[in-house]
Amino acid sequence: MLRFGKPVALFIDEAHDLHGTTLNGLKRLMEVIACGGGSLSGVLIGHPKLRNDLRRPSMEEIGHRTDILSFEGFGEDARAYLDWLLGECSEADTDVDALIEPAALDVMAMRLNTPP
Repeated sequence: MLRFGKPVALFIDEAHDLHGTTLNGLKRLMEVIACGGGSLSGVLIGHPKLRNDLRRPSMEEIGHRTDILSFEGFGEDARAYLDWLLGECSEADTDVDALIEPAALDVMAMRLNTPP
């Protein structure tokens, strides 16, 4: 890190499964790197359980150093996303309605929770 002068980001998926000791170790690692003049950021990705865990008194020291961003899904934009996706995946002159029934797209948009 120091050799190239660039910050490093560590991405951890399924972070809700991490033990509290591991989170404390990650915090300590970030502190040691910062003391050496480097920069390490951790991006923890997990279920809402992670947010709840970071709010507990035992995780207070780590929880206060975090910014929590919630992913709420597409909401009202799900149908627009599907229309765009089909348009991008098909040939330029193809009518999207010829590929799939509009009613089927409406059902898919209603049930879509996360990006495919």
